[in-house]
Amino acid sequence: MAVESSLRATLQTDIPLVTEVTQHPLRAGGKRLRPALALFGGRFHNPDDKDRLVGLAAAAELIHMATLIHDDMVDRSATRRGRDTVNARWGDRMAVLAGDYLFGCAFTLVATWGNGPVINSLSRCVMEMAKGEMVQFGRVRRFKETEADYLDWIEKKTALFIAESSQIGALGTGAPEGIVNPLWRFGRNLGLCFQIVDDVLDLTASPDSLGKPAGCDIRNGVTTLPIIHALRESGERDRLRTILQNGQAEDSVAEILTILERAGSLEYATARAADFAAAAHRELGRLPDVPTRQSLADMTEHLLHRKH
Repeated sequence: MAVESSLRATLQTDIPLVTEVTQHPLRAGGKRLRPALALFGGRFHNPDDKDRLVGLAAAAELIHMATLIHDDMVDRSATRRGRDTVNARWGDRMAVLAGDYLFGCAFTLVATWGNGPVINSLSRCVMEMAKGEMVQFGRVRRFKETEADYLDWIEKKTALFIAESSQIGALGTGAPEGIVNPLWRFGRNLGLCFQIVDDVLDLTASPDSLGKPAGCDIRNGVTTLPIIHALRESGERDRLRTILQNGQAEDSVAEILTILERAGSLEYATARAADFAAAAHRELGRLPDVPTRQSLADMTEHLLHRKH
């Protein structure tokens, strides 16, 4: 794949340690959702501008990799996708530097293949992502968030960048607003769907399929939509709040999951994800009826129903 070749070439340096550390998350694989969206979006306007689309798609993945390295360090995560995280293998200081290096590589590609609108939009997006994480960090172990708080957080954390990835190819090739704007709205709704499903899977999927321990959000004191729903609707909300606030959550994931199941909280979160998937499909209906549109529709359904 051209994007994979671009990523490997970008992260190949004359310093073996730098190459080893920065290519470590690349070798772990991943969904490559963001570069795929960048490539798909560009096909609606100028699919023949392949070098530009590959460069922008690679930049999107490098930004994503940088944020994951920093997130793993903040969350003290030891594994991701079944492999040691950068911070687990080389320490926090190296993780900070590796993430910074990847950001530098990404924006070098953006400067080469992008334009003013792409640079402005991506820069604002990265700022919003960092802002959302800082706000959420101040909420850890409070368990007072509303559903609106949660949606605002995951929009900044995940959905805005998926929206940006969806439009970046079209924006970079000079597509009209009639293509760029629906792609952005499609990506935002897809991103909200994606993150809600991710948060449900954190509670329900096996560690082997996740590539990391289950229940990480609970252990890190992060309030996701199933928890918010149960604290609002469950007859066992007082017991749940006691477990969460007294620091017992790490040893009580199974009990918490039982409470969520009895309250219908997992089903509620899944239904909200389906609502955002439906909104994403509506935005696709505003785009030209070309094969790429069906590819994005299929991707949406796959992400809604995924198991890991």
